[in-house]
Amino acid sequence: MNRHLPIHWGLVIATLLSLALIVVLRKQQPSFDEKTAPMQVNGAIDQQVKARNFSVKVKKVKLAHAYLIDGRSSDEPGREVHADGIWVSALADVEALQANGFISAQLRTRDGRVYRAASNERPRLKDFNLNETYLVAGLPASGAYFFDVPLKGLEGATLQFYSGALAPPQLDHLVDIDVGLDAKKVKALLAEASPMLDLRTPGPSK
Repeated sequence: MNRHLPIHWGLVIATLLSLALIVVLRKQQPSFDEKTAPMQVNGAIDQQVKARNFSVKVKKVKLAHAYLIDGRSSDEPGREVHADGIWVSALADVEALQANGFISAQLRTRDGRVYRAASNERPRLKDFNLNETYLVAGLPASGAYFFDVPLKGLEGATLQFYSGALAPPQLDHLVDIDVGLDAKKVKALLAEASPMLDLRTPGPSK
């Protein structure tokens, strides 16, 4: 005669609940990428923000549909640099603090898209386009970062700065600057945006 062992339902339920709790806790644990992500330092326009190896102060944001820059030779009156969307320039003061190197920038839209600052050849403005500019620790630099951004990406966007010339380094500071790009501000900046902003080097006065 077969004997059936009694089922301890309380123990079964407790085991199932424990397994479910383990699954939930594992899902809530941060991933490796989240654990090693850059550490965000928040700031605002016209405020100096210090990170581990650099400081940055964004003084002004301007829009332009195109730039007119110096020609490659004295015979060329100027070259036009057009944006695929619209040009955003961020006038800034930057300084490397502990070691020589680069301070890079990107514009992050409200929906999470990222637009890296244009290379220092676009527009080519010697000693003014700060992107890809090698900085000596302790020597502040003033200039601008330039971003080619779709019009619809302006509202709610922030500017982000970090050490190095590539992507934001893991486990290092990522400065996020709120430059006040709400709907009202964007509308005002667009109204002021120049169709062709002249950035040529001023000639000798006569």
